[in-house]
Amino acid sequence: MATDAEAAERQRLIAEINRLRAQIERAIVEQHNLEEELAFLIAAIGALTVAAEDMSNTVTRDVGALRGHISKEEVDARDLLQALRDLSDKYFNYKNLSTATRNLTQYTDEYYTRFEFYHDLRRIALGCIMAVDTNLISHEGARKQVEKTYLANTDYWLAYATTAVMLWWSDEREAAERALRKALVMDERKSSLLFLFCNLKLGRKEVAAAWYAYYLNTIHANDVGEEYQYLLEAYLSGSFGSDRVLESRVGAKFQDMLSEITLYDINYQKDVAESARKFMATKAHVTDFDFFYIPEYCVDSNLMKGLLNAAERHAVVAHELEELAAQADEFESVDEKLEDSIYNLIESMDADEEKVYLRIKRNELVVAARGDVAVAEQAFEERYPSDRSVSLGGLMQRWAFTEDDPRILPEVRRFALGNLAPSIRSGFKQFAESYRALEQERFEVKLGDWSFNCSEDERDIARANYAEHFDKHQLVNYFKDKFVLIWSAMIVVGIVGLVLSAVNMPEPSLIVMSALLVLVGAFLLWRQVTDVKASLQRRKEKDLSIIERTLEEMSDWREAYREADRAYDALVQATYLFEE
Repeated sequence: MATDAEAAERQRLIAEINRLRAQIERAIVEQHNLEEELAFLIAAIGALTVAAEDMSNTVTRDVGALRGHISKEEVDARDLLQALRDLSDKYFNYKNLSTATRNLTQYTDEYYTRFEFYHDLRRIALGCIMAVDTNLISHEGARKQVEKTYLANTDYWLAYATTAVMLWWSDEREAAERALRKALVMDERKSSLLFLFCNLKLGRKEVAAAWYAYYLNTIHANDVGEEYQYLLEAYLSGSFGSDRVLESRVGAKFQDMLSEITLYDINYQKDVAESARKFMATKAHVTDFDFFYIPEYCVDSNLMKGLLNAAERHAVVAHELEELAAQADEFESVDEKLEDSIYNLIESMDADEEKVYLRIKRNELVVAARGDVAVAEQAFEERYPSDRSVSLGGLMQRWAFTEDDPRILPEVRRFALGNLAPSIRSGFKQFAESYRALEQERFEVKLGDWSFNCSEDERDIARANYAEHFDKHQLVNYFKDKFVLIWSAMIVVGIVGLVLSAVNMPEPSLIVMSALLVLVGAFLLWRQVTDVKASLQRRKEKDLSIIERTLEEMSDWREAYREADRAYDALVQATYLFEE
């Protein structure tokens, strides 16, 4: 028999073995996490490399353009200064773009690491709910998975809702009832919708109808909550096809609530039109038209940039709407569509999770605006306002005017655009009229102390006006030269000396000095005037050249603006695609 010492030693070794096994298991888990993080970083490096290459190509192109401007014979300090300003503005935009790209990587990493347990729970919840009526996994296996994720997500409604489904599947009705009540307390609307979809999937139509009635008691047209879109998604996708009675009830309720919108707000159609106008006005789009002379020599250069940005939005939005309308719904059975509805509801974001998601969207808008932070912020405030409405009317507008949001399915956005199309067209018309009213036939061109309102077709008139102004002020330009002033003063002093000598007793030394001052001053003034005249002539020719090139650039701008403005008809036609 083993002695007490041997038994104790054996127990110690067993404990050591268990400890080492636990360490090995933890190391394996840590290694798995590191591998996932490494894979993400590798993907992020690839994205950053592409962004850096794009930025490098753009900067290289701009520097090449700067070199081209400098290399021309007629370049002067003003051209160089303007080229440097242009490059400086683009540099700061590139800096903002680089910061936004870095933030995108950071917040995306935070989103997938901070809410890792949420993502795991959603996958497990979806798998377990789908397995209830297919018996793909055993009760015991499903329950173990749910209990494991439940312990890591006790502050999340989905943990209790999934636990309730699993306990009901295991025929533990009392425990299932407790979990159900807890889920309803944490998020009544999402939980009731999930139980509605689950019962509909299991063929329990009467219970599903009861949950639908329960859900309706929690909402009204002026306060439907964010969750209402999931019911609409289910209805539009045909998820209620297995229960025609419930489907007709849901459809009738939708129509009733849509008609109630105008009862709560008689100005709703005007509000939709205004939202459409703001949507176009805040679209995160910046023209790539190459402005060079206009920003420096046109007083209204900012207006000209804004007009071109506004007009180009027509084609951008029209293309997006055409793509949305052309997206074909995948052919799926009723069960598959219902599973999609359950998936969308389960994947809906928690409040803290949405905060990080909005940071990601903010930086995506900065990238879309080519680093123009002001444009991006304006677009973000319009698309993701802090006081987000939860009325059906507010949701309809948000669905219609939210872009690149994976939480809103294409069929939901098409539904909103189809119902609001007349008011949206009115808003688009208001937007077009608002910027068209700002277009001017003539813009003020300013060089130094000369300014003239002219159009791009009045080059000869502008050149003649400048030449007349230049000749009229030529004498003033001569006396702007300090040496002309000095030599003129020398002549005046000499003349004063001669006058004093003539009036008083003549002093030979004063006469000689005064005469020398007059003669030397006159000679030097003649030489300086000759040099200044040549310099002024070169300046005149250069200024005329600047006027010519500014008006040529204005002509190119006008052509680009008119072409972009013609895309308004395509934009209007795109809205009719959702009414067919």
